[in-house]
Amino acid sequence: MKRIGLVATVLAAMVFGAMALAFEAYFSDAAGNKIGKVWEGRYVYIAVKDPEKGACGIDEFEADILIFDFKTGAYIMVVDDPATPAFEGAVFRELGGIGSGLYFWVDGPGSNRKVSVQIGSRADFTSIPYGMTHVLDSYYASPTPPAWAWLEGAWEYVDQNTFSSSPWPAPGNPVPTLVELPRDKQTARVNFEGLTGAVNALPAGGIAGRFENNDTLVLIVREPVNPMNVDQDQVKIVDTVAKLKVTPTIVSYGCGPACENIVVRIEDPDENLNPNEIEYVPFFVIVNPGSWNPQTSGINNFCTLMMRGSLNDTASDDLMEPIRWYNIYDEPVPATVGTTTVYSRWILYPQEWLSGKYTIGTTKVGRALFFAAETAVDSGVFEFNFGNLEELQEALGFAKFPPYTTITFYYIDPNDFDDMDLAAIYVNTNKYHSQTWITDANGVPVSEVKIGHGGLYIRVYDADANQNACCQDKIVVHICNPHNEDDSEYIVIDEISNNSGIFFTASGIRLEPVWDAVNGYQLVFDDWKVQAFNEDTIFVRYNSVDYEQEDLNLLGDGDPTTGFPPAINEDAARNQYWDVSFAKVKVYDFQVFDGETHHMRFLDGEYKPVTEIPVSGSLYLEVTDLDQNENPLLRELIFGGWNKDAYSGDDGDREYTTAIGSSQAEDDGTTPSADANEDSAPIWWKGDSNANGTSADPNSDVMTPQGAVSTAPYLKDTSISGIAETVKIFMFNAQNGNWERIDLRETAVGSGVFRSTVCVLVADSRHPGDGNLGSAAGDTIMAFYQDPSNHSDVSIISIKVSEGGAGAVTPPTVQLSVVFDKTTYYPGDTVTITVTDEQYAGAAEIVGTNVLVLLDKDGKVITSWNKLEAVAGQPGKFRVTYVLPETVKLGTITAKYTDPYMTTRTAQGQATVVAKALSNVAGITISPNPFQTSTTFTIQAEPAGAVAEKITITIYDLTGAKVAVVSGENTASVTWDGGNLRNGAYIYVAVVEGGTKAWTFKGFVYI
Repeated sequence: MKRIGLVATVLAAMVFGAMALAFEAYFSDAAGNKIGKVWEGRYVYIAVKDPEKGACGIDEFEADILIFDFKTGAYIMVVDDPATPAFEGAVFRELGGIGSGLYFWVDGPGSNRKVSVQIGSRADFTSIPYGMTHVLDSYYASPTPPAWAWLEGAWEYVDQNTFSSSPWPAPGNPVPTLVELPRDKQTARVNFEGLTGAVNALPAGGIAGRFENNDTLVLIVREPVNPMNVDQDQVKIVDTVAKLKVTPTIVSYGCGPACENIVVRIEDPDENLNPNEIEYVPFFVIVNPGSWNPQTSGINNFCTLMMRGSLNDTASDDLMEPIRWYNIYDEPVPATVGTTTVYSRWILYPQEWLSGKYTIGTTKVGRALFFAAETAVDSGVFEFNFGNLEELQEALGFAKFPPYTTITFYYIDPNDFDDMDLAAIYVNTNKYHSQTWITDANGVPVSEVKIGHGGLYIRVYDADANQNACCQDKIVVHICNPHNEDDSEYIVIDEISNNSGIFFTASGIRLEPVWDAVNGYQLVFDDWKVQAFNEDTIFVRYNSVDYEQEDLNLLGDGDPTTGFPPAINEDAARNQYWDVSFAKVKVYDFQVFDGETHHMRFLDGEYKPVTEIPVSGSLYLEVTDLDQNENPLLRELIFGGWNKDAYSGDDGDREYTTAIGSSQAEDDGTTPSADANEDSAPIWWKGDSNANGTSADPNSDVMTPQGAVSTAPYLKDTSISGIAETVKIFMFNAQNGNWERIDLRETAVGSGVFRSTVCVLVADSRHPGDGNLGSAAGDTIMAFYQDPSNHSDVSIISIKVSEGGAGAVTPPTVQLSVVFDKTTYYPGDTVTITVTDEQYAGAAEIVGTNVLVLLDKDGKVITSWNKLEAVAGQPGKFRVTYVLPETVKLGTITAKYTDPYMTTRTAQGQATVVAKALSNVAGITISPNPFQTSTTFTIQAEPAGAVAEKITITIYDLTGAKVAVVSGENTASVTWDGGNLRNGAYIYVAVVEGGTKAWTFKGFVYI
């Protein structure tokens, strides 16, 4: 049977939760309240609500648990092995109160201790700085971690030929050194776990996993003894935007105590992992970035520092190990300070700039890395005080800073590289510095840009760059995305007019995704296009210097090995190395699952939203992802296999995915092929590094349901239409592992709503699993989506296949209605009621007890029919007539139809009974007259049947004394009871009111 790795069943189990309302699993706080977001470093609990168990007095049950992070690959798996007599799964106890039905995951049978799952931690709060490295939890280095400790979590999407070693080494071997980035569009989802490198303080176990801010964690709880009891939940890790501020912005020498200390302040709440500890974050300092030609080093700006790591320990080259989450807290390279050694990250500045405080061999170097301490426990604010300018100069290893020097500070979230900020301070003044902006096409500065929309425009003011008054001059800007998986470009910009000193990219610079939604990985340096991820930070740096024309001629050719970066012409008249200016923007991001809402749903074969599907049905998928609307003039496609790269040499035959580090290049017919270095390696891969498949568990699944996989693991894990695993958007059956890739097409130009145009059949009894999901009643079907432009943006939804009985039958949709021939009636009018029921088209009549009932405004029956006769020549239409009583209550009348053979099929129509408008009163009729006890005064209304708004009758005796007054509203008559008066003649005066008119009548009445 076909499968898609772990995705095949455990994940699919999520579906049941939405349907089996009696079994609800979710992430919770300690009190059992459902949560949708969690701060890194905090704890979550796993709760299940099952009122049926609570009502039955069940205080404990066993279940399997899986929690995982789609971005980093971290997971917790506590599942039972049915091959052993003991139960190895999770235990849930009713801790919400007896009979509450609220159960928590506890640490063992009979225990009341809830399992608290930590969402990230630091390696060692007592070790500074490297102990501040983000890890999965506090157990990451424990020799005997508990069952709820996280595993793996060290995935990274990187350019495969970033590094010189090929294939990627097995765990325990050093990280290969960097060569060029990017190269040949060969990309991989590389597992860094266990690898070692030049990290000075890395523990013996090697690189550990972590979570990234904004990641999605998915929970699955499954009760093995009851396949209906399966549910899923998701939670987002909170992501905040950091702010960096350095004060003062203008610094000077010689002011002594009067000088304000230079203070770096970083506000980053999501770096406050432990509310009881003082924590640290790294930041970097570069003087006059980009303003000199590197010699034996390639580092002269922040992006090259992030890519190359540092000058190496011989000052002959760079370290060539990119700065990533696992080493950003490390100080890998030693330098000499007098007779001592200091470890840090170093930059090879021009030797005349430096004091010689720090040296590597005989080479003077400048310090680039510092760590800011949290101002208080639980503050999320970090500060570093350099003191005055003289002290900053000494800390960096510089000689005296010349006037106008630009000193730039960079902060990048150590666990979330799309979150970055920078600030600059200036020596003496910034009056003579250039200014740089990122703008829209009209030159208006912007703070946010959207991939595919409008592009980037750069505006620079620099009078010093206006060197030729007769012609437009040119300048160069550096566009950098320091995410370390993104782009770097040097762009030539023209002056907008002669002698203006204003430079502007009159044509936009295209902003594209690193991972195209159709073609996959497309990062290219030096192509004058910018590739980025949603949520990234992009900044532009301008240096007021001239460059070698030979190098400028090579820019934009797509080859970063030539003229990239361009060399500075240090002999030019304009070489204002101190003049550096910046601009920064964020890339727009939309989350399909934002911690509260899934902007994703199943549709049936008629494109109608559904929460349950019959076995005979078919399913479509609809996703709203506004940031994937990358071209507002084009109906776009999101290819379900967007993770495929353009290079096929590392694919193998894709029959089976082996371990990271396998050297097996092709399938020899008996062993699996080595396609693990391909980015499309299975989700939640679990095998070891034994390439020949002889390990105890060579399966690529982390969790597979019993009976779902009956074939050898080397057979292809293809979809129901023969697509090779794996893909990024798919639908699959949780019980049998059958799956299919889903491609999404935008529903309209600019909508950002994407829908599959090919349905997935739920089942086909003739060919189960062949071109269909092979589902049975009660199965769970799940859909999975991962945004190609933000790999933290993940959403999963599920739907249940309807189970049997009449309740699972959806009658065919037929026209069914009840209509009156008018919307309003008067008392005494004839009403005609037409029932349309195409279920009975061709029948002469519909017969049944009270098949049609006419109700008054109070819901009381006026009349009913047991037979409806068909309308001649109009199949499916049936009609009755009825004369309303004169006494019918004014208000809404309702005709309700009930199908006599399926009483759940009903329809109704409504009309209104109103009084006739009174136009004239011809007189008063008294009856009886004479009378014994009472008599009635009735108006002679025109038109007949109309009523008066008010009738007032005043009675006088023959002496003129008033003896009685009677009145009524919205009526045609009033009654007077005079039985207590003596016999004789009495005078009446009648006043009738209607609309704007009134009529008065006088006469005698006799007792």
